[in-house]
Amino acid sequence: MPVKKKAGKGAAPRARLSLYQHQQDAEDAYLAGIRRLYLAWHRRAGKDVFGLEFTHRRMLERVGSYWHLFPFHIQAKRAIWKGIDARGGQRFIDRAFPERRNENDTEMSFSLPNGSSWQMLGSDNYDRMVGSNPCGVIFSEWALCDPAAWDYIRPILVENKGWAMFITTFRGRNHAWRLFKTVEGLEDWFTSLRTIDDTHRNDGTPIVTQADIEKEIRDGMDPGLVRQEFYCDPDAASAGAIFARQHARLLALDCKAPQPSNRVLRVAWGTYKEGITAVVFEDTHILSVNAFCESNLTDAVQAVTRRHPASLLIHHAVDPDPLLFSQLDGYGVVAAPLTQHEHMQQGHAAAVLNVCSATSAARETLADFSMSYTPYREQNDENLTHDATAQALAVMHSAQVFSKTPPRKPMDYRKYDRGVI
Repeated sequence: MPVKKKAGKGAAPRARLSLYQHQQDAEDAYLAGIRRLYLAWHRRAGKDVFGLEFTHRRMLERVGSYWHLFPFHIQAKRAIWKGIDARGGQRFIDRAFPERRNENDTEMSFSLPNGSSWQMLGSDNYDRMVGSNPCGVIFSEWALCDPAAWDYIRPILVENKGWAMFITTFRGRNHAWRLFKTVEGLEDWFTSLRTIDDTHRNDGTPIVTQADIEKEIRDGMDPGLVRQEFYCDPDAASAGAIFARQHARLLALDCKAPQPSNRVLRVAWGTYKEGITAVVFEDTHILSVNAFCESNLTDAVQAVTRRHPASLLIHHAVDPDPLLFSQLDGYGVVAAPLTQHEHMQQGHAAAVLNVCSATSAARETLADFSMSYTPYREQNDENLTHDATAQALAVMHSAQVFSKTPPRKPMDYRKYDRGVI
């Protein structure tokens, strides 16, 4: 049973956050009637803190449901739900929503006394939002989110006259940068690009000083990452990226629209530590790339099945559990004849990226991956699924007709006990 807490009862009225000028500009744009806001601000510019304050004000103005999306569900809990604001030592949600009630720690949700509700979600599980009707959505770290999430949510906000805010720093010229360039200058969008040279506290001092940057570099931060994080440079190179040529090809790729089909599709699975990736494909055409930052393969299989309800799925994976796949999907599973050697898997992944076609959403995800996949650097929160994606592409390669060995036939489930998993 989810744990529910009553919070905010008898809490003292909260003083509004004193906004910095770059934050006030976004607030003023909304008050002037703008309902789409894109904030490309440097690290430590107060993106999420402002996003919470902005949402709180909107919740008081209009009763409804509001979402705050992170790239992965697990990140939402670490960064905001359990996160501490260094300026005051409070939890972010304690400072932003002290009067909240009906807090649900499992679902990361609560409501306000006026009936408005707020929830943290991951863009990796956007399909679980079916039937919801949010009137305000924030995409935090949009450059790392699944771009398909916006395509799903956009029609809801159009119908109910809701608002959307994108807050991020650029990660190369990926979907986040391209969306910014597309909407920049449009009358019904507010766009704001701010580097450390453009943001100041209310007393006029810079939020991040040049001395802060120099210290970060002395402490080992890659200069390219400094350009990306503090100067919002979309051309800052990812040190160690190995798929640069494939990235250029994907950006020039003519995308095919997904066609509803009741034909058999194949799913290539990759897993690495917390990351799980499922590449859904037909021959060399990739229909979707589904990344999950969690260790629960059962939930991931169910999510992929929901996203392709009209098709029969054959699953390809390294050492798959046939009982799990037969119970959840039931059409077939193939053990991929894949070497565990990392360099060989990267070679197979490159071979797929050299020849594949893709839908628009899949192309965006693959372009992001190929631009930033750096296998020789220590992983961090923003690329927990990269090694899983590389393995999934290698598994896809093992199922291709251009492979020297033909694809294996699905296992016969009849010889396995289909007990409860």
